Amino acid sequence: MSSSDEPDAARPGWENFAERPVPEVHGATTAPEAELAGVLQRRHEELAAARGASASAATRVHATLFELAMLIGTLEQQVNRAGESREAVDEKLRHRELKNVKDRMLDVLRGAGVEVRDPKGLTADEVLDWADPVHWLQSPEFDAEVVAETNEYAVFHDGAVVRFAQVVMGAPAPAPAPALAPAPAPAPAPAPAPAPALKPEPEPEAPPEPDLQVKPDPGTEMPPPGQTPAPTDT
Repeated sequence: MSSSDEPDAARPGWENFAERPVPEVHGATTAPEAELAGVLQRRHEELAAARGASASAATRVHATLFELAMLIGTLEQQVNRAGESREAVDEKLRHRELKNVKDRMLDVLRGAGVEVRDPKGLTADEVLDWADPVHWLQSPEFDAEVVAETNEYAVFHDGAVVRFAQVVMGAPAPAPAPALAPAPAPAPAPAPAPAPALKPEPEPEAPPEPDLQVKPDPGTEMPPPGQTPAPTDT
C-alpha cells in the first residue's frame, strides 16, 4: 500500500461530521415556495411605494404648472400695460411690477426643485457640462473663452442639469500673421553680345555706256534734218 493511500492525520474524516437539524421558522420548515412568495411580496410592496412616489411627484408638478400658468397670465397683463403711452405709465413702476412677477415665478420653480441659470460672463470651463455653444465671436475685447450672450437659460432639477443653455461664446481674436518679406527681384538676364557688323559688299561697277555719237564718214553725206540715214554696208 502506497503512502498516498494512507489516511492523513491532519485531515478530518467523515466521522468528524454530524448531522444538524433543519432550522424551522415559526415552527414549520421554510419551503422554496414560501421563500419565493416572500420575495415577490416584498417586490410588490417596493413597486407600490415607487408608484405612490411617482403619483405624488406628478401631483406636485401639476400644481407647479398651474401656478406658473397663473403667473404667466399676470405677466402678460403687465406686458400689455407696458405698451401704453409713456405719459400714462411710469416706467420705474412698470419695471418693478414686471420684476415682481418674475421673482414670484422663480420662487415657484425653486420650491419644486427647479432652478434656471444664466451663464453669461462665465468661462468655457465653468459651463462645459451645462451649456451648448451655438455660435462663436472672435474679438480683441475677449481675453479668454467666455459666454458672450445667452440665448436660452439652463434648467436644473435637484441640482442636475435637465436642459442645456444655448449660448454664444466669445474668444480672443487670432494674432495677425507676420507680414511676409517681398521676394527679391530676379537678376536681369545678361544682354546678348552685339552681332559683328557686316561690311557692305562693293557694288559692281556699271559697264561703260556705249558712245551713241557715231562719227560720220567724211565721204558720207549727212541726211537732211528729220530723215533717217540710209544703212551702210560694213
